[in-house]
Amino acid sequence: MRPIPSKMRAELDAESRMHVCALSGKWRLYGNCDGRIEWDHVFIYAGKQINEKWAIVGVCKGHHRNKEGNRTIKDAIQRASLDLASTDDLAKYPRKDWRQIKHSLDLDHA
Repeated sequence: MRPIPSKMRAELDAESRMHVCALSGKWRLYGNCDGRIEWDHVFIYAGKQINEKWAIVGVCKGHHRNKEGNRTIKDAIQRASLDLASTDDLAKYPRKDWRQIKHSLDLDHA
């Protein structure tokens, strides 16, 4: 796990989205949230977790624990993260095929 710099941690902590499961809102799944909110680094780039505010989302312990074994959960978490990212944010990571990722997540319109 990549440490979040203290300044960014404070900024994220001030955002209400970091205190509720990202899957309980717009990207809601058919399932209940379970446990405390954990912060998830959603994307990896060049072998490291992307340490930017848009790429870190709050998810309940249940969804966080089950994301690797459940493609539906993982996709929903990625959608929630990309919903926060601007074109300029994504441009910082040019070797990642964001267009293909958005297509696979059915976010072509984004």
